[in-house]
Amino acid sequence: MATLNGGNSRVSGVTSDINVTPMADIMLVLLIIFMIATPMLQEGIYVDMAKAQNAEVAQGAIEKDVTTVALTRDEKVYWNHEEIGMDQLEERLAELMAKSPEKPIFVKSDAAVKYGRVVETLNKARDAGVERVGLLVEHETRSTDTKLISQQLVF
Repeated sequence: MATLNGGNSRVSGVTSDINVTPMADIMLVLLIIFMIATPMLQEGIYVDMAKAQNAEVAQGAIEKDVTTVALTRDEKVYWNHEEIGMDQLEERLAELMAKSPEKPIFVKSDAAVKYGRVVETLNKARDAGVERVGLLVEHETRSTDTKLISQQLVF
């Protein structure tokens, strides 16, 4: 790039300034895109489960074909990530018991769900013939570590 120096004498020189403004703009746009897209990528139903220090890890609680009933704080019921009504729950449980009567179900409930709602779910399971029910909780240790475990109940 040529620059004028003093009036009429021209000195030729190259400036090596890097313009980082476009790069900063692109980085900010990417940051905003990731901030918006990341919550949409989460799978599953958010349930803030109760914490227990003395619960035991149940066999089959983390298998791929496990049947889970989730109760959320906004009174919704989910059957393996599919929202259903409480009236459909007993029907689904009966169908499951007709196919595989020894298969356990696992109930996970938000800590803010009323106790009566959980009892209603367990009663529907009992009415449908479910013999093994696991209540999913987060294992609370004296440190900050928590992991998903289940308490097995047998009717």
